[in-house]
Amino acid sequence: MGNQETTSSIFRKAVSLVLAVLILLSGTPAAWACPFCDPGGQRTLTEELLAADASVVAVLEKPSTTSDASASSPSEERDPFDEDDAAAGGAYTGATFRIVEVLRGENFKPGDKIEAVYFGEDAPDKQFVIHGVMGDQLDWGTPLPLSPRGVEYMKQLSSVPATGPDRLRFFMNHLEDADPLLAQDGYDEFARAPYEDLIAVKDSLDREQLVEWIMNSQVGPTHRRLYLTMLGLCGTDEDVAMLEGLLNYNYEEMQPGLAAMIGLMGVGGSSLGVPLVDELAHADVRAKQQCLDALLAAYLKLKGPEGLTLVENRFLKNPKADYTQLYSVIMALRFHGEESSEIPRERLVESLRLLLDNDEIADQVIPDLTRWEDWEVMDRLVEKFKSSDEDGWIRQPVVSYLLTAAEQPGAVGEKATAAVAELEEIDPAGVKRARTYLSWGSMPGTGSSAAAGKTEKESEQVAKASTQELTAGQESSEVAVAQSATKPKRALAAPPVLLAAPSRTSIIVVPLVLGAMMMGLFGVMLRGGHTSPPRTPTT
Repeated sequence: MGNQETTSSIFRKAVSLVLAVLILLSGTPAAWACPFCDPGGQRTLTEELLAADASVVAVLEKPSTTSDASASSPSEERDPFDEDDAAAGGAYTGATFRIVEVLRGENFKPGDKIEAVYFGEDAPDKQFVIHGVMGDQLDWGTPLPLSPRGVEYMKQLSSVPATGPDRLRFFMNHLEDADPLLAQDGYDEFARAPYEDLIAVKDSLDREQLVEWIMNSQVGPTHRRLYLTMLGLCGTDEDVAMLEGLLNYNYEEMQPGLAAMIGLMGVGGSSLGVPLVDELAHADVRAKQQCLDALLAAYLKLKGPEGLTLVENRFLKNPKADYTQLYSVIMALRFHGEESSEIPRERLVESLRLLLDNDEIADQVIPDLTRWEDWEVMDRLVEKFKSSDEDGWIRQPVVSYLLTAAEQPGAVGEKATAAVAELEEIDPAGVKRARTYLSWGSMPGTGSSAAAGKTEKESEQVAKASTQELTAGQESSEVAVAQSATKPKRALAAPPVLLAAPSRTSIIVVPLVLGAMMMGLFGVMLRGGHTSPPRTPTT
């Protein structure tokens, strides 16, 4: 058991270290149009188009062929990139496409023939977009099938403004498009746009359509987050009531009715369905409160400071609220403290302080209290450090809080400096580790910023990645029941430091050191296991 705890502690610290360096290397990004959405790593169609040296719309004239007579169907053809297959004597001919529209590039015209790797036999009028990248020669990438509407969409992309609200207005027309490719691209564009651009188009938002999408069980959680964020800008009192209904929908209020139903089932002689009824009730609550972080943010955006009373009673003061719910509240309050002005920070701080007595999540709110310079809780945090375990989650953020406070002038700085010295005697390694994090950058209010009396507006995009979804889309009842039996794991948190631009030495040395550390760590964790064979791409 001791070894397991040691390994877990090492793994947690290593992951925290990696996340800190990722923040350092990426800098502090601007707020996205949807602060609760994941922009993802996939390029938008516009980005694909701009990255290409040539782009065309083409139709398939001749599918790929092989001289290997043993291949009885296209699905049995060998991989043209497989060296073993090539050695076996199979000769491949790429698929032939005829260009019908040139989107990018000067050396092609409609009617030209090009060759690309593609396996399949589509209808002769099926159109594809194909991008080419110049190396030693122009290499054509994988053809992407397009619907007729998709072709028109691709042809318009080059004329859409590169930035600004007018760009969002174009993609707004394709959210939840009947063509899944266009719907996803529209979402991706919003997820990458600055939040200021979304504010600029709030008068163009279709409020009734947004409500319809939010309440539609077929709309996925990522898209629902975007629509909730948009509703927060254009909603009415009617929408406030609707959001309050979703937030107040909870299992406890359903229990009397469930108890009566279960009692009737028992009287009828059948109790087999009792666990299912109970779990379905939990699943229904999760479905209603899906994307809770964005739901709370939209509600507070429309309701203002008065809305915090409901949030506090329903979640922050509720001993039955689970970790993911509380983390969602933190994300919503963090958004309002950094990107919105409806609620004063002083009032948000009052709400966040309620979580300091919750040992499971107190470490998550300390960075916000630090960044917002709430020095009144210093004594509470020092006591929490002293009462925590040596490897407790709370220690590192407490020390970071104190080190930041020590930069303040007057009594606050003196008190924090004395506290750091006291805690250093208790846990010198922990204090040293916190100093190391801060040496890579600075939290708001430290260093020259503090001397100038400035308050930086920072956003914590990495923290979004640790928000755990209670459901990954609207599931069937069976899947929801199965998932409800599994307690959500605590998300690994990024170190509570906001880091400035790295030095050249840290850019070069830190990734190398971390790579070696992680390789060694994963080697230990995977020792004794088996290695799965690599996946081969399907065609």
